[in-house]
Amino acid sequence: MSAAGKKVECEIVKRAKLAEILRKDYIKTILMVVIIIVSVVVFWYGLRAFFRTEHPLLAVASGSMRPTLQVGDLIVVQGGLDASEIKAAPKPEGDIIVFRRLGELVVHRAINKENRSNTWYFETKGDNNTVSDGWIPEWNVIGKVVGRVPLLGHIALFFEPFHVKVAFIVLCIAFLMLLDFIPLARKRIKEGQSETKAL
Repeated sequence: MSAAGKKVECEIVKRAKLAEILRKDYIKTILMVVIIIVSVVVFWYGLRAFFRTEHPLLAVASGSMRPTLQVGDLIVVQGGLDASEIKAAPKPEGDIIVFRRLGELVVHRAINKENRSNTWYFETKGDNNTVSDGWIPEWNVIGKVVGRVPLLGHIALFFEPFHVKVAFIVLCIAFLMLLDFIPLARKRIKEGQSETKAL
């Protein structure tokens, strides 16, 4: 076989090896993305099961509970409670509860409670508000606040808009693909330099 034929055959073998490496790296990237997504889903559903609520972590979005809770605090919510166990009293003794009102989740303190026909009703008020929210039936109560992490809720508030979530996911996938591409590009450059030196 001539030198030109050997060179062509060598180039074909190199391209086949590169294509095989690329396929393997794309599969690794896809597997990594799938593992991350599955881990996040398992973590989230694990939290929901442990805290017995569909909203185990929430970000404080308003200043109505200042100074107890600040905007951007991440709160931990315990659900599945017996409504009779929720302590209702003025600040600071009453439990801080999460409840639904007009389709939104509200985080305020239970300042009073009454049992009406075997159903508990809670009067709630934000620590920073001057008037109460009125009476909330127990079936609207999601749970009570059992913990808080200062400032961490800002991340959740930032990612709340749908378009920001989509952009973040796309950027993460692009970043993972770039991490796989950089070593391949370096390898190609080194192979090109070694071929140039050999000539």
